[in-house]
Amino acid sequence: MRMQHLSTTAFLALVLARAPVAAAADPPSLPPAAREADIDERLGSAIDTALPFTDMDGRRAPLGEHFDGRRPVLLVLAYYRCPTLCGLVLRGLVAGMAKLDYRLGEDYRALTVSFDPRDTPATAARKRTAALSALGLAGAPTPETWPFLTGALPEIRALAGDLGFRFAYDPQTEQYAHPAAVFVLTPQGRISRILYGIEFSPLDLRLSLLEASRGQIGTPLERVLMTCYRYDPASRRYGPYVAGFLRLGGAAILAWVAAVVAFFGWQGRRRRRLERAR
Repeated sequence: MRMQHLSTTAFLALVLARAPVAAAADPPSLPPAAREADIDERLGSAIDTALPFTDMDGRRAPLGEHFDGRRPVLLVLAYYRCPTLCGLVLRGLVAGMAKLDYRLGEDYRALTVSFDPRDTPATAARKRTAALSALGLAGAPTPETWPFLTGALPEIRALAGDLGFRFAYDPQTEQYAHPAAVFVLTPQGRISRILYGIEFSPLDLRLSLLEASRGQIGTPLERVLMTCYRYDPASRRYGPYVAGFLRLGGAAILAWVAAVVAFFGWQGRRRRRLERAR
């Protein structure tokens, strides 16, 4: 089953819906933390790339180091001790990235930032190794190959606020309630698209990266494809765009008519030349 906007709230609701409940008992309510987890969409807004975070090697640097002005960035907010949802999001992203024609590090970049200030570079390194192994890139990756970062609470809150990512700590379970999503950022650090859920199709990833790069990556055919597909906020997916297909079809018809006219014009000139030669 595909699950698009699977926040922790929805995840818990799904679990509760499938759990057997005694006839006389009222269904349990969601904890307050789970009700707070959501995303306030801020498409077009820029994140603060001056915020400092620490990478897997313990090096502290601003986020801007991971934005080169040329390649779009897939950004995931996750905490490395998460027992379920963060792992599902990362596995779903890896599965989609593995089927992409685009090359990580060459055509686009990926970045994961923990929103748990208790995470350390060591836990980030372990999570990164697992993700890169699943992607088939475990052999001596460079530090720029999908960095996993940690940070202090003020910087975490600032970044989450820029992204509209609302999460909350549940002291009873000692876990965080949070949404499930991947942010697609432009090479300059602006929010271009948000892909929700725990499964990310290669088509959605490809089109969102192409959109974020403003056509700077991908083949000419893929750039044409962007005119035929649009992101549907209702389904939270890319789908066929009728007007785009009509425009593409109209252009094809015009090209065909022009080719036919050119052919008959050439035929007429050739015939006249043969008649004069006689």
